[in-house]
Amino acid sequence: MLTLMTPGAGTIQPLNLRCHEAWTRSLKGARYLVEPWRCDIASGAFIVGSQTSSLLGLRHNPCGVVDLVRAYDQGDRSTILTILEQATASPSSFCFSTTVRGSKGRSSPLYCIGKSTLSDEGAEGSLEGVFAVPRAAPTMSA
Repeated sequence: MLTLMTPGAGTIQPLNLRCHEAWTRSLKGARYLVEPWRCDIASGAFIVGSQTSSLLGLRHNPCGVVDLVRAYDQGDRSTILTILEQATASPSSFCFSTTVRGSKGRSSPLYCIGKSTLSDEGAEGSLEGVFAVPRAAPTMSA
């Protein structure tokens, strides 16, 4: 388990690239499958990696935030939506963790580390980051 957060936890803070990079390095240094994701704020479309998409049971890629959050543990959804909403309001670094249930009903932890960049007008920009799952998770292939 990562030391940067426990399941169900999350954090958001002003954009800090060093912090964001340190979180990402800690994932890559551990035994996690790490896949990038990106969201265009203007359209709300999320593009996720193929294995993450499969784990989350996404029917479409790109997809919307509701499609992503639907796969997360119900108790974590409100916190995660709040974090993502705050990240679209100002340039931010954020992370959260949750549990997802794969297509075969098995649970797997999912970690997200992201950052937001916004234009001066605020309507344009992006969220981007990585999703990570333990390589040993039964719902993922290595």
